[in-house]
Amino acid sequence: MRIARGKLMRANGAFLALVGGTQVIFELLSHFFGIGPWGRIFAASHYTIGFLEAHGLAFLIGLLLIFVASADPKRSWHGFTACVHVLLGGANLLFWSSFVAWGLVPAGVVATAFHGLFLVAQLLFYVRTSTGWFWAAAGDHHGRDRRIVEQPVMKGRKP
Repeated sequence: MRIARGKLMRANGAFLALVGGTQVIFELLSHFFGIGPWGRIFAASHYTIGFLEAHGLAFLIGLLLIFVASADPKRSWHGFTACVHVLLGGANLLFWSSFVAWGLVPAGVVATAFHGLFLVAQLLFYVRTSTGWFWAAAGDHHGRDRRIVEQPVMKGRKP
């Protein structure tokens, strides 16, 4: 299970680092030079700061997941990462009109879908590492089998 949790953290981190880092570059090119995919959107805009901060933090969190959380994927990392996706995916949904206004609905659908998928995966591992109930039902106990094993009693001695 630890290997699967580490792989999830690396994949999740790669998504956040790649997308967040790419968006930071696009936003800087747009703001300062009016070029790139967002040239028309962020050219000399005062609002670029919010997008740059959000995508910069996504990039940094992605690196944290790749290099720290994947090496020691404790339960708390799954909870933290689920919260990150609630924030980022929730913001996309809450401000969906921005995607519509800028003609970026397909990009919004893809990004929000990935946030949703990673949220579900992180929550499954969060629950799995806490109780094991979901996976135990499937017969995957991973040492969590709580059945009492009877010890042999030696003749003449009472336990």
